[in-house]
Amino acid sequence: MRRTVIAATAAAVLALSAACGSDDASDMADNATQAAGDAVSSATEAAGGEGGADGEAGAEGESAEGEAGADGEAGADGEAGADGESGATGEMGTIALADGSEVEVPAGIAQKYEEIQGTSDHLGAPAGEAQEVAGGQMVEFEGGTLVQNPDGEAFLVQGVILEEYMANGGPDSELGFPTTDETPTETGFISTFDNGEITFDLSTEQATVQQN
Repeated sequence: MRRTVIAATAAAVLALSAACGSDDASDMADNATQAAGDAVSSATEAAGGEGGADGEAGAEGESAEGEAGADGEAGADGEAGADGESGATGEMGTIALADGSEVEVPAGIAQKYEEIQGTSDHLGAPAGEAQEVAGGQMVEFEGGTLVQNPDGEAFLVQGVILEEYMANGGPDSELGFPTTDETPTETGFISTFDNGEITFDLSTEQATVQQN
């Protein structure tokens, strides 16, 4: 654009020089030169403005890309967090048996086992491996079964109440997971569950299921 203005101005100067006397031509040439200088300055400022606008647009584009990249990294961190939560549900622990050996079981079951063994010592050794059931896990022992819910909490179910519980579907049934260890009552024992309870009457030696 600058070259076009200069060329047009030069042509105008030549034409005026040819048409007028030397003095008039000189004055007009000076005026034309000044006008050309003004035009060049205007063109330069306009070009600079356009360049500045382009620069701002480029900066905004880079900024937007930077924000998008940051968001992408945040998303990746979120996925990693989800994987971490998923791994936590499978946390394992170890229990020490009477013969000195150790067995790996789900962490909640290991904690409950140590708690019970510390007071009654009647669970004994595992009768099998951990079984996944309804989002939780359970391990059968010689003296009862420890059932761990999806939140990692484990409770003891045993004897006739255990038999009745498993006959009704165990954790997969409408009763759901146990919420307490088997507890003595005036007439026998009781185990509570997510959606009900099972009682055992010592006088009749029968278990009764009551759903909420």
